[in-house]
Amino acid sequence: MPGPARSRASSEVRSHVRRGEAFAQAHEHGLKKVGRAGVAADGVVHLLIAWLAAQVALGGSGGSADSGGALGQVAAQPFGAVLLWVLALGLAALAAWQVVVAVTGGKTSHRLSAAVKAVVALALVVSCVRFATGGGSSPGAQQQTLTQRVLEAPGGAVLVVLAGLVVAGVGVGLVVRGVRKDFEEKVEGSLSRPLTALGVAGWVARGVAFAVLGALVVVSATGDTGKSRGLDAAFREIAAQPFGVVLLLLVALGLAAYGVFQLLTAHRRARA
Repeated sequence: MPGPARSRASSEVRSHVRRGEAFAQAHEHGLKKVGRAGVAADGVVHLLIAWLAAQVALGGSGGSADSGGALGQVAAQPFGAVLLWVLALGLAALAAWQVVVAVTGGKTSHRLSAAVKAVVALALVVSCVRFATGGGSSPGAQQQTLTQRVLEAPGGAVLVVLAGLVVAGVGVGLVVRGVRKDFEEKVEGSLSRPLTALGVAGWVARGVAFAVLGALVVVSATGDTGKSRGLDAAFREIAAQPFGVVLLLLVALGLAAYGVFQLLTAHRRARA
């Protein structure tokens, strides 16, 4: 491309970016208000996952103890499809809010975190829609298939190990943020002691679950792709350990605490 043409194209791109940032900044406040409904929806999903994890610990769950299993439980209820559409709308609002934060956020860490949350929220929206229309499936099975495909590629085992280490690192980070009470900055105003306790328990429990999940993904690099079936595999691995039932029940309680924290603080969240 000649120099003048390349310069014009670059100028147009910068112009589009500036217009996009201006639009995001102008609508950030409104999207934040709407996106708070998505925080509450996230709380509902975590409460359902906590219940399924408790069922695994008590030996009463034959289904998948992950977001897919949780949404499947909703779909099986009277008016379940309606509830799934409501969850989908809330999570879509949360995703939109996070896209705006990823564009306009001040700190790079906040931008990256918002981008990841937007992707996760959009994935949950797709799952909600699929279950609402009768075509849902467990994300754990999809993850296992993806892991198998990656392992079949050149250098696939190394990529799977790296992915597992990243997930485990996220888990450790969640535990650290929970212990340090970093979640307090997400909420406008101060938190009561009970809410702070819920936050600590919730972030630590999520961190434990993700750390175990990351370790299982690393193990799956040996060819045992069943280990990479998401949170469901992580919960069942915890339950299989000595005193695992007690530990998994504690994790389930922590996830429930996180869900309650999301619900009770959704209306005054500064960040998701």
